[in-house]
This record gives sequence, structure tokens and C-alpha cells, in this order.
Amino acid sequence: MKKINDDKQMTDVWRLPAIARWEKIFGKHPTQKPLSLVVRCILASTRPGAWILDPFCGSGTTGIAANLLERQFLGLDINETYLKISSQRREEINDRSVRQSMYERIKDCSYRELPSELVAEETETEEYALPF
Repeated sequence: MKKINDDKQMTDVWRLPAIARWEKIFGKHPTQKPLSLVVRCILASTRPGAWILDPFCGSGTTGIAANLLERQFLGLDINETYLKISSQRREEINDRSVRQSMYERIKDCSYRELPSELVAEETETEEYALPF
């Protein structure tokens, strides 16, 4: 977390932008959190590949952040309207240009390696035998 805060100990007050319009294009949720806030919380508390459970996922902000940061995500909600918004938001980040735009808009995303599909150079991959 020091890396995110100019190599200083992170304080208990974070100055982050409010929810941007582009975060609400599929609909509004009454308690939606800014994506930048959730990204920072995930960076502070998990490692890549970790599972994140959100039993009240609403519009899916935690799922979007988890996906951007290469974490596994399971979200639940009782409200079908919000689940639809969440699903649309998830589908949106399958678009490479949208995903890249999110990486650029959220400052804290720069403190992680970009996923291989966004790296310009092609690298050779080893083949692995699957255990099943």
C-alpha cells in the first residue's frame, strides 16, 4: 500500500473521486461505490487469484474491480434488476478497449501488472499437462 501512496504509510483518509458517469451507464444503484475505492480495498486485502465473495453485489462494482485485478469473484443478490446491471457491466469489460480505458482511469490499477492479453508483445507459452 505504500507504493500507492508515494512510498509513505497509507493513512486512514483516502481521497478518491466520486462515482463517475461511465460507471452508471447501465443503471443506478442507491448504494453504488466508486470503482476506484473498491480497487484500493482489494489491493490492500488480497493477492492475484484470491476469491472475493460479495453476498450483496448490487450493481457489481466489486466484481468489476476483482476482474480488473485478476481475482476470482462470486457475487449474489436478491434483486434481479441489479443482477442485470451487474451482468451488463461484466459483459462490458470483455471489450478490450473498455477494459484498457478502465485501467487508465483508475490510478491504483497502475500498481499491478497488466494482464497478458493487454501486453503488446507476444510471448511463447509452455504447454502444461492437465491433471484430469
